Amino acid sequence: MAWTTPKTMGSEIGTSSDWNTYVRDNELYLYGVALGTLFSSVQLTRTAATSINDSTYTAITWTAEVFDFGGWWSSGTNIVVPSGAIPAGYTTIAVAMVARTKFATSGTGNRAVQVLKNGSSFGRVSASGISGDTTDLMIFEIVTVAAADVLTTEVWQTSGGALNVSQTQVSVYRIAPAT
Repeated sequence: MAWTTPKTMGSEIGTSSDWNTYVRDNELYLYGVALGTLFSSVQLTRTAATSINDSTYTAITWTAEVFDFGGWWSSGTNIVVPSGAIPAGYTTIAVAMVARTKFATSGTGNRAVQVLKNGSSFGRVSASGISGDTTDLMIFEIVTVAAADVLTTEVWQTSGGALNVSQTQVSVYRIAPAT
């Protein structure tokens, strides 16, 4: 639903159809925008080290909420878009998703973190392993979602064996309704 610019009403009398368009529909539009200004977001962490097998994308199982405004997460790997995050009159919202992780020290191979919507990747960042230091990766992506869409975070590495990740965190922030 979008804003409809009212026509100039001078001496003519508007029809009920005109008034429905200009008053009811625009009121619903403004109401949806107003609802979209409420903070709705989740931030999850996994602080314990997690072993990631070589050359295998692995979903992060979250262990703690930093905050959850709106009921986005209950347990496990999935962040589920709550229907309450979608304002009246809309079917989708734009969200910003930020994920970061720290891979154990190893200069062999590559590292990656990706974010997925309903099992399909919509963003990925990768880097070579760093010798003598951890390899820290962060990704920031904006995506449109609907109620019940599932957002997940996966990590990947090619060190030749299992490698730990730690201090893994994900945040999803509702930006606004999408038309």
